[in-house]
Amino acid sequence: MRKIRNRQILPLSALLLVLMAICAVCSNQKKTEPLCDYPDIYGKRNLVVVMEYTPASYMRVGDSIVGEQYRLVQALSEHLNIPVEIRLENDLQKSIEGLQNGQYDLVARLLPVTTEMREQVSLTEPFSTDRLVLVQRVKGDTTLGSYLSDEGKFVRRVKGDTTPVYVSSLLELPGKVICVTENSPCMQRLVNLAQEIAADEFIVWKIPDYNEEQLAVLVANGEVDYVVCDYETASRCAKNHRNLDISLNISFSQLQAWAVRKESPILLDSVNAWVKTLKKKKKR
Repeated sequence: MRKIRNRQILPLSALLLVLMAICAVCSNQKKTEPLCDYPDIYGKRNLVVVMEYTPASYMRVGDSIVGEQYRLVQALSEHLNIPVEIRLENDLQKSIEGLQNGQYDLVARLLPVTTEMREQVSLTEPFSTDRLVLVQRVKGDTTLGSYLSDEGKFVRRVKGDTTPVYVSSLLELPGKVICVTENSPCMQRLVNLAQEIAADEFIVWKIPDYNEEQLAVLVANGEVDYVVCDYETASRCAKNHRNLDISLNISFSQLQAWAVRKESPILLDSVNAWVKTLKKKKKR
């Protein structure tokens, strides 16, 4: 009786496995959405562009919208003769995920041209170069800094605390708490840097719902001690906050580009042709 029972169970188990596999395939098919390329967009709908809400990218000032990236998006719209629909998202990873699943067509923010980024998206012709720097307070600044408590909160140092804060060399970074934005593109660089200087991994604290400029202001106010961001953003903040030091480079110069889906090669070619035209105009 036991043998017969086993023989009956085996075919039923196999059947269940087949049914589960079919259900999984059907489920995946339901989740898959058609991804659009240039021919699917032109004359049919708006080009959906995701941007970050920063002064350099997109920001509403009174009745106007300012930002270099916004100006470029409008120029691209005119060049392609396609109206744009702008969505705002400061979280880079959410922007990339939205691009990959068809929610957006273009990520219009300056992304570092790295191998890791190319694995996720198709990067356009570079717009410019930039580098990562450490944002800290100038040497001798009297602003009371902060330290990270065991509870995971930044606490103000007491007056008279002689803990050295200013960093003059990359070799002094291990053990320091470096703040970055949530899903910051500089994370991979910090991992590589730790390997280059044969140090333990840096203490990196990700702060959600803040952009890089807002983090730099936290440094100026003493709420955090160190932030890593791109030089362009750092230099803009340093002009408004004289107690910021941005002299320590974290990376060499990197190319900066926009991104489209890997499934949108025609759109990529169209954007690239426009970027090359811009570069030719600048050289004149």
